[in-house]
Amino acid sequence: MKEALRVKELEEAKNIQKQLRRDKKRYSELDSIIKTLYERLANGKISEKRFDTLSEEYEAEQAELEKIIADMQAQVDNFEEDTDRANQFLELAEKYTNFGKLTTPMINEFIDKIYVYAPDKSTGERTQEIETYMNFIGKFDVPMSEPISEELAETEKVRIRRQKQREANKRYREKQKLLKAEELQKTN
Repeated sequence: MKEALRVKELEEAKNIQKQLRRDKKRYSELDSIIKTLYERLANGKISEKRFDTLSEEYEAEQAELEKIIADMQAQVDNFEEDTDRANQFLELAEKYTNFGKLTTPMINEFIDKIYVYAPDKSTGERTQEIETYMNFIGKFDVPMSEPISEELAETEKVRIRRQKQREANKRYREKQKLLKAEELQKTN
C-alpha cells in the first residue's frame, strides 16, 4: 500500500514538474513577445493604443503564471523535502532493526518532542492526550487496533471495579464527616 501511494505521489510530482516546465517556458515566451511588441511600437509598426491593450493582456497572463509557478514550485519543493525526510527516517529505522535493548540514545534519535497534556476526568474516566513528534516525519499518531471482545470485557470489569471503589470512598468520607461532627458536638 505504501509503495502504491508512493508511486501515485511520484506520478503527481512528475506531472506537476512537467506543467511547471511548460509554464516557465510560456513565461519566457511572454517576455519575448512583450519585447517584440515594444520594438514594433518603437519602430511605428503598431499604434500606442494597440500596444497598451496587448501589453496589458500579456502582462496579466504573465502575472497569473507567476502565481501558478510559485505554487507549483512550492509543491515540488515540499514533495522533495518530504521524500528526503522519509528517506532519512527509513535509514534511521534500518539502523535499528535488530536490537536487544532500547537505549536512551536510540530514543533520542527517533523522537523530536513529546507533549503530555493535563488529564481529563470529564467522562468519569481519566484520559490523557499525548502527542509524539518523530524526527524527520513530524507528528506520529499511533495506530489503534480494534479492541477484541476479551479486551472490552476486561475494560468493563475495570470500569465497574473503579465505580464501586468510588462509591465506597464516598461512603467512607461521609461516615468520617459524621464522626467528626459528633465529636465536635460532644466537645461543645
